[in-house]
Amino acid sequence: MKLLIALALAFPMFAHAYGETFQNRSENPYVPQEGKVTAKQICVDEKNEVFRVFVPQHNKEYCKSIRWDRSDSHYPKKVCVGRTVKVIPAQTVSVSPFYEKVVCVKYDHTDSTRRTCKKSVVQTAQYPTSYLQYTYEAADWRKERPIRVQEKQIESCK
Repeated sequence: MKLLIALALAFPMFAHAYGETFQNRSENPYVPQEGKVTAKQICVDEKNEVFRVFVPQHNKEYCKSIRWDRSDSHYPKKVCVGRTVKVIPAQTVSVSPFYEKVVCVKYDHTDSTRRTCKKSVVQTAQYPTSYLQYTYEAADWRKERPIRVQEKQIESCK
């Protein structure tokens, strides 16, 4: 027993739990939030200017109509009428890296507590091809202290 404790103190690699977990952060909504990012999950096709994103099999709920249930006066709820669930098979989808966002150009500063937008313009922006990968120890279940932070690029498609 004393030998194991001595080894753990002498070699820090034995002191922590085995394994690492990864979290990814990016403005790009197609980058997976957890785990290592591979070219099979998402890749950049520079020739056609698209992202190729793998979408796993999932269930999608469809409603014939939607009604509001106001029986609870404080919180009205949406109720699905004629609900059907379909299984969407796994597929690889090509997605444009360009999107439109509304940007405020002119503000109204008359209210001292908050400014309001008077004039806005629609601009075309592009999702980034990079993301931040945070590496945590497996024992760090709160994900408070990353071991390392790396900026990585999304791989190009082959």
